Amino acid sequence: MTNKFKQVLISAYGAPEVLTLVEADVPQPKSGEVIIQTEAIGVNYSDTLRRRNQYFMPTPLPYVLGSEVVGEIIAVGEGVGAPYTVGARVLAILPYGGGYAECVTAQAQYCIPIPPHLDAKAATAIFVQGSTAQLMISQLAKDLKGKSVLVNAAAGGVGSLLVQLAKMGGAKVFAASSSDQKLEVAKVNGADVLINYSKPNWGIELKNLNDGKGVDLAFEMVGGEVYDETVKSLAPGGQLIIYGCASGIQGTVHPEYFVDENLSQIGFNLAHFITHQTAVWQEALGAVIGMVANGQLHISTPHTFLLRDAAEAHRQIESRKTTGKVVLTTK
Repeated sequence: MTNKFKQVLISAYGAPEVLTLVEADVPQPKSGEVIIQTEAIGVNYSDTLRRRNQYFMPTPLPYVLGSEVVGEIIAVGEGVGAPYTVGARVLAILPYGGGYAECVTAQAQYCIPIPPHLDAKAATAIFVQGSTAQLMISQLAKDLKGKSVLVNAAAGGVGSLLVQLAKMGGAKVFAASSSDQKLEVAKVNGADVLINYSKPNWGIELKNLNDGKGVDLAFEMVGGEVYDETVKSLAPGGQLIIYGCASGIQGTVHPEYFVDENLSQIGFNLAHFITHQTAVWQEALGAVIGMVANGQLHISTPHTFLLRDAAEAHRQIESRKTTGKVVLTTK
């Protein structure tokens, strides 16, 4: 690599067009840091919120998006030793961004060595999507054997993993999405029942396909009407796990409905586990790496863009045209 590299910078909030490709100098690593030449860069829905300054944490300007990269260490700072040596291949977690770049600076403690045979694009999904799905099941849903489970946005980065993990756990999986094309992805991942929630009365259809009963558990991140219908698709005593609201629209179900049906709702925030339950998060991360490396868990990356086309990646995510993990590559 030369002493210059390209990165995608935002200097103002707004539409995807604010993502600008610029050139910068390759930095020198400080104590505890490594410099990584990137192979693949994960793109998350939260990146689109940060771009608009609508994330739950303010986005400073100027800012380089990106919280996860896979690449090769090209330089190490003082105090950094094995396994974080020059030439090592790692997944780097970037709590403060900086990932949309050919070259990134990362804290060695936030790097995870990955097996040589693990695909770089697939590995970008391990941190956000993989940790989220595994933690929601292991820490919130827990035992799924014999239960009926609804997964909304089932073809998305998290949803596609939830379908697989719930199926591994012995659940009957109801996969819901906004198009029949996306539902085919869920079918490949092992879903038992497919529900298109862009069609009217889909909650009634779900119950008809479940012997007239609601589901025991639902994973939801869409919001609005989908949230409302999901709540009403739960069986009495059912549990709802919320990990986002992609539409930005609040649901309208009255709290009394939860009382009448004895329902429970719980939220999930990955940052909470990383910050306050670090050991639990690390265990989940290790479990996902193992399942991906062993071929038990499949990560789909059908939407790959060059770094310079980051704006188009954002457009496709926001127009709900993507499935699986969205990735930027530097070559």
